[in-house]
Amino acid sequence: MRAAVIGSGLSGLCAAALLAKEGHQVTLFEQHERIGGVTAGIEKDGFRWDYGQLLFNDFGPGEAAYRVLEKLGIAGKVKTVAGYREYGFPDFFIERPGEYGGIYWRRERLKELFPGEARGLDRYYRLYDRIHDLVGLSGKTGLLARMRLMLAFLPVMRMKNWSARRLMEYYFADPKLRAVFTSILADYVARPEDFPGLIIPIINAEAQYDERVPLDYGGHQHRSSWRFVVGGCRELVEAIAGVIRHEGGRILTGTAVGSVSVKGGRVDAVVTEGGDRLEVDAVVASGGAQELFGRLVGREHLPEDFMRDHVENIAVTESAFMVHLGVDYDPSVHQNGAALKYHYLTYDIDGAIEECERGVYHEGKDGFLVHIPSKYSPSMAPPGHHAVTVYTIAPDSPVNGTWKEDGERWAERLLEIAERQVPGLRRHERTRVVVTPEDFRRRTYLDHHAFGGATPRLDRTPPAHRTPIGGLWLVGAQSETFGGVAGTLTGSDNAVRMMLTGGGAKVKDSFKNLTKE
Repeated sequence: MRAAVIGSGLSGLCAAALLAKEGHQVTLFEQHERIGGVTAGIEKDGFRWDYGQLLFNDFGPGEAAYRVLEKLGIAGKVKTVAGYREYGFPDFFIERPGEYGGIYWRRERLKELFPGEARGLDRYYRLYDRIHDLVGLSGKTGLLARMRLMLAFLPVMRMKNWSARRLMEYYFADPKLRAVFTSILADYVARPEDFPGLIIPIINAEAQYDERVPLDYGGHQHRSSWRFVVGGCRELVEAIAGVIRHEGGRILTGTAVGSVSVKGGRVDAVVTEGGDRLEVDAVVASGGAQELFGRLVGREHLPEDFMRDHVENIAVTESAFMVHLGVDYDPSVHQNGAALKYHYLTYDIDGAIEECERGVYHEGKDGFLVHIPSKYSPSMAPPGHHAVTVYTIAPDSPVNGTWKEDGERWAERLLEIAERQVPGLRRHERTRVVVTPEDFRRRTYLDHHAFGGATPRLDRTPPAHRTPIGGLWLVGAQSETFGGVAGTLTGSDNAVRMMLTGGGAKVKDSFKNLTKE
């Protein structure tokens, strides 16, 4: 089979590598001069940064993303280390204790902060264990596993269509406590009333907050680990690209695809912006759904209901604004020694998200995170120095200014606010790189940059991997696997397995799919 892959983010790279390993003729097209998309990383003055914080789930031995790396033959080449994140709110912090406090130490800490909510917390954590058991069962095959999955799901069936807002109101009365569990929705730029409630326990996994929390305990299903990639995501990008080259695949950088040719309801070629035509049997596209179907394919080749329901109506995140610093001190002393800390400066998650959706950039007043990749990857900074990223969600196109004219001023403002939590960033600064949504847009070839891809919604679903056009497949963060590195890798694996079985293979159900209409 002759296959073209569009885009060299992790999903495109993974799909190309899997196809090449199966002996297919693969050509990967990347419009940028450097592969990797938003996982390519940045370098300057001896410092290296990832585009944002990249604490990944499912990269431990035996876990889903790790199994994909094993299939590619690179699991031993990509080094990871267990990590955790800290987080704080306007008037309290929830910090990893120096002495391990048990699996549910965070629950007990919240009881101290919200004594009137003790019963609700106990009830929520019973739901938490059930949901994570469902996630574990959804990754298993066989009739028995399927039956156990359905039986375990029955007690929470009535919550299937509950929003995150309804779930939180069911368990907790205090809006501050609700914000503890829904604040992460700021990353998705998704309001609690739109977000599936049963995903809340999944994205608040206890192992995120303490790497000492066991992943197997009490007869429960295995929990996912959370890990950083040593050396940054560039190591993962280069390892997968190495598989493509070793298996005879081609990677063409600086080569943008201008159109996907469709004949008789099937793809038959890709045409570059330079006019070169490559005859193909299949196309795997990563990146934006609207850009692929509207710009490269053309809506005349697609059903109207598909365009309306899954492309034009797709719910995607907004962008991100980042200031990358090289500093000559260790700023982690101000965040309990952690490489990663989220600083939420408002309890009004709804209001902050709505403001971002309207295009108002908050300049850092609603919150930000600080990531120090050189804490677990010393090679990312010169000796005695650290690489630091300060970033926050931001609208792709702000209505209260422009990235071109206001970017530098907004960078100073973001650092000013960040220094209230992490003093000394600018005083110890040795180099700086500012990355705006406009920079991301150019890097990703998107008309509207969505940093996290598609957002899980109760009322909308993104396009499936298999598209209405024969031989055309969609992978990546704007496909049915949503965002996240583990999701994009496993999603590409699923898509390739379907391709190689004639498109008829049944992909294993995930618990996430059980919570959707």
